[in-house]
Amino acid sequence: MKPQKTLTHKGVTIEIHQDQDAQSPYEWGDEGLFLVANHRDFYVPEPGEIRVTNDASELVERWKETHWIFRLEAYIHSGVVLALSREGNFPDRQWDVSQLGFVFASKKEWLLPKSARKAALSLISGWNMYLAGDVWGYVVDPDGINEESCWGFYGFDYCVEEAKSVAEHVAKKKQEETKEAELMACRDIVTA
Repeated sequence: MKPQKTLTHKGVTIEIHQDQDAQSPYEWGDEGLFLVANHRDFYVPEPGEIRVTNDASELVERWKETHWIFRLEAYIHSGVVLALSREGNFPDRQWDVSQLGFVFASKKEWLLPKSARKAALSLISGWNMYLAGDVWGYVVDPDGINEESCWGFYGFDYCVEEAKSVAEHVAKKKQEETKEAELMACRDIVTA
């Protein structure tokens, strides 16, 4: 697979790849913060759902005592973009925006609605990155003996920063190995 970007940091090569097998936020299995969506083009069940429910009032009734609940909308046009209800900056609300579900945030984890809303926005941001293919992985020192890789970074810039941090570690390790090899060579010369 060809990298999306190749760069050098501290003398170490880094390749950034789009994660072709990214884990969806649904797979995180977090009953403290999740969304439920029911649309023909975008469906996400509630955690542990056994049966499909089209009844929004039943869904809200089931979670209202334990979770803050925020309405969810989606712009569905050649893809899906999520937002809290009436907060999406979408070009055509009349035809391409659907009210399709809810975001649920645990009242135990977020004591105030303001902090729960912030958590809901963060979850929606993660979902939007996932839906847009903005999930990445890196390979540091791809042709070397110190190769390191990691996948599942939501956001390109975040992946690059993490890769640079690992590259610094690899560069330091290479430097230590070079010093040790030079010391061994010096010892061999002295003992010869």
